[in-house]
This record gives sequence, C-alpha cells and structure tokens, in this order.
Amino acid sequence: MPKKYLLNITAFFLFVAAFGQKDAAYSNLTNGIGTEGVYVHYNTNLLFSGEYLNFKLYALSKINQSLSTASKMAYVELLDESGERKIIQKVKLIDGMGQGDIFIPTNLDSGYYTLVAYTAYMKNWSTETFYSDELIILNPYTNDQEIFWGDKSLSGNNASGSTGTITDTSLELVLNKALFGTREKVELELVPTSNYKGNYSISVRKVYKDLDYGERTSPRDYTKKFTAIDPNPTGAEHLPELRGEIIKGEISSKDGLETTNKKVVFSLPGEAYEYRMVSTDSDGVFMFSLDSENLDTESLFQVWGADKEHYSVTIDDVPEIKYANKTSKHFVLDREMKDVIEKRSTHNQIENAYFNSKPDTVLINNNFIPLYGKRFFEYVLDEYTRFPTFRETLVEIVDNAWIANNDDGKQNIFVRDFEATNMDVGYSPLVIVDGIVIQEHEDLINYDIKRVKAIRIARDQFVVGGQIFQGVFDVETFDADFAANYQKGYLYGIELLRPEPQKKYFKQDYSSDRFAEIPDFRHQLLWQPNFALEDSTIALEFYTSDLEGEFEVVVEGFTEQMQPVKVVKRFNVQ
Repeated sequence: MPKKYLLNITAFFLFVAAFGQKDAAYSNLTNGIGTEGVYVHYNTNLLFSGEYLNFKLYALSKINQSLSTASKMAYVELLDESGERKIIQKVKLIDGMGQGDIFIPTNLDSGYYTLVAYTAYMKNWSTETFYSDELIILNPYTNDQEIFWGDKSLSGNNASGSTGTITDTSLELVLNKALFGTREKVELELVPTSNYKGNYSISVRKVYKDLDYGERTSPRDYTKKFTAIDPNPTGAEHLPELRGEIIKGEISSKDGLETTNKKVVFSLPGEAYEYRMVSTDSDGVFMFSLDSENLDTESLFQVWGADKEHYSVTIDDVPEIKYANKTSKHFVLDREMKDVIEKRSTHNQIENAYFNSKPDTVLINNNFIPLYGKRFFEYVLDEYTRFPTFRETLVEIVDNAWIANNDDGKQNIFVRDFEATNMDVGYSPLVIVDGIVIQEHEDLINYDIKRVKAIRIARDQFVVGGQIFQGVFDVETFDADFAANYQKGYLYGIELLRPEPQKKYFKQDYSSDRFAEIPDFRHQLLWQPNFALEDSTIALEFYTSDLEGEFEVVVEGFTEQMQPVKVVKRFNVQ
C-alpha cells in the first residue's frame, strides 16, 4: 500500500465533532481552561491623529493562576462614545502574550473612545469581563473640538495627581541620574526584589501635565475585576481558538443544490502559502483553524467538485460586540493649550515625514515547509533546456508526471506513485500554483511555461480534508502573480481580518553621527513590549530626543504567580 500522509490538523476533527455533537464537543474543548482574561498595557490614553497607540496583551488564566496558553488569538478594538467599532485588530498570542500598535488616522473625530480587548472564548461571559479603558483622541486637523468644551474644574485633566513614582515591592527602577540633556543616553536598571520572575513591558514617554487624561487601568485594577468573575459562562457558543485563528463561513447554492457535506477549499497565496480543505455541516457552514506565519489578508475560496459553479462562499466577519461605553471622566480644552497642541502636532508631522529613516522592523519567520513536507522532487526550469509548452516540459524535464485525458475527457495532470509501474494511478494529484489549489488542470497546461520558475512533485498519496490525492504538483511562477490573473466564476477572493505581524520597534542610537542631521521629536523614547525577568538585574539604555520636559518610565506585567506589577518613575530633560 502506498504511504498516506494525513494533513488534517487535529482541530479539524474537533470542529467536525462540534457540528454533530455541539454540547459534548464544546465541553471537551473547554475542559480545563476555566475563566480567561486579557490585560492591556498601552503607552498613553491621550492620542493625537498621526500617533501610535502601542500595546502589549497578557492573557490570564484564573484556574492556573498564570498566563493563559489556551487561546492563540485575541482581539483589540477601539470603540467610539456610542459603542460603534472604529478599529479592530487580531493579535496573535504566543505563550499567553501578544503585542501590536494602532495608528490613529485623521478620519477619526476628536472625542472619547474605549479600548477593549478580549479572546473569542471570553465572549461566553458578559462583556463586563473584557478589558476596557477610556482614552481620548484629539484631531488637530479639524475645527470641530466642541466635545471638549466645558468647565475645566469638572474635567479629568491631570486627574491622576501622580507624583511620578509608583513603588512596587517586587521591582525597583534605578536611573543613572534624574536630569538629562537632549540626545543623551539614559541608563536604566530593573532591579528585582521578591516574587520578581515574570513577563513585563516598558514604556518611556513624554508627560504633558495639561494634555493628560488621568490614570489608566492598572494590572492590579484588572486583576481584581478578573478574579471576581463568575466561573460559570453565560453561554457556550464561542469556541476557544486553541490552534490559531478560527475562520468560519458558509456556502449557498445559486440553484438550490444541497449544501451539506460539500468540500470547501481555502488558499492563501504567496511564497509561504497555506491551503485547507474542509467539509460543510448540515447548514452549509464550515470552519477551520489557521496557524500560519503567512499573514496576508487576500484569500481565495472555492467549492470542490464538478458542480462548483453553482455555489457561492461567504466568510463571517467578527461580530460587533455590544459594549456599554460609559465615560467616567471628562477632558476640557482651553486657550492655554493652543501652543502645546500646535507644537505636538508639528512634531508628529515631522516624525512621520522621517519615518523611513527610523522604521520599525517586521519580524518574519522564514522557516516555511509546505504541507506535504520535505519529501519532494524539485525542477528549477532555468537549469534545463527550456521547452515551449507545458506538455513538452513534462515529457522532457519532469519525471513521473504527465498529461492525459481524465474520465471526463479533459486534459489532466497525473503523478506516478512510488510503487506504480504504469500510468494507471487512480487519483488526480493536488495541483497548486503560487499557493492556489487548481481544479481545472487545463488552466495550468495552457499557461505560458516561460513564466514558470519551478515545479515540485511529491509522489506519495495524500489525504486532505477527506479527499484522496495521488501526489502533489506544485508550481511556482517567477512573479508569484498567478492569482492576480486567474479569474473563475467559482473562485471567491475574500479579504480576511488577519493578525498584524510582530515588530521590533525602532530604538534611537546616537553612539554614531548617523542621525546627526535628522530632527528628533520623539514623544515615545522607548517601547519594549516583551522582556522576561529572571534572577538578576536587567540593564536597559535608550536616548532622549530633542524635546525637553518631564518623561515617565512605566513598567507593567505579571509575575509567574500572576501577581500584577506596575512601577513608574519620572525624569527630566533640559
């Protein structure tokens, strides 16, 4: 018997079980997870258009009293004062932590907003369990600031009354001095004392005493609310995303055909492509788990089979959450702020203009292995004498693959099994071009072979989503643009909400004169979203900018025992 490789992820079978026996499957999936929570450390609660809201997520497990490793995906939303979603992001969770940033666009009005974070599994409880905090956005490019007019004595401006120092017994912040010059190196030590091992994030940002919206939710505040959550959920319809993001959709028939147990193919084109084949339930609904380093948003869906033209595919959006947004404090503008607002807005424009000189770095995992593994033969066509047609190329260059008519009389590509001695192989191969699964092989056979860079053949028999394939025929074009020119009535291009790639944030360095002629109006001197404290002091360094005034160091996080930690220290630049 030929060797078979089952490419189905374990979660697929769990989802299939959930279609037929939802209650039992849900109980099996959630057993041992308990109550989950999400805390957000973010850099500021007063933002201008053109600035970034940086954030770090901590997923918490109540039952384990530690970071939660159950959910692999979280959601961060920015809601306006009426509770309407303005921005949503998916955030990948790794070992219970995630990070990201939100750019504040100029089409957002000045006003009060709420930052909300949750996992899909948390939606089985009331939205009161979600992380939320109030912030304001000031859009200086519009004259409509009426929402911030009022009696300043009733405002939340500088409501914190902070002295600039918050001491936590488990961590001490030590600066090499209290007063620094512009573009000077700052040396900071994080000195643990007791109960210190854990994960943390750090923000260093300029303080504006008038442009201030008071205290933010602290790790201790959220932990107190989180631990009081009733462990019994109010519902049981939201699956935890245990294996990555859950993609859910449904098919419908244009001609009233059966939608039960139909196979749906998902393709995420690109160099590190992904594909899935899943079956629909009795309602025509399908779902699958996607854990991929390919974070492209442009995907393709198609129904598999001879009647594919009769079906359409739709994908569920992330449902709007019904969140009661209650503004508990107010911000008031007055004439004294005019100069500060104009300067800060100008600084933002200059910083954005020089963004390419000081970019963040996107962290990319290049360890792509195709789903059929490493057991394949590769033919890079430029290493051979080129032939004018696809058929001749297979005859003259590619071994164990050929073109013949299938049972329907159409031209078909075939791949020989390792144990076969003739061309009677029984099954068609899985044909992929630039990551797109191709059903009609003639589309590839008639393709311009001069645009093909390489052909890879896997000769083993594969089972994908219950469909048997004799081998894989994988084609890579030079420009990876097959998808852009491949138009089929049954092929649905759908833009997905995907996680943003993780970043290594820019860290200014004046140890050389490389940036000597570039203006530096950074308000955010340092944002380091992820570092672990072990059993020794951590030394960090960063540089001040051309801005003078007071700056604030904020370290937040959780110990291994889920004890909340927040430490704040201020220094001056002149």
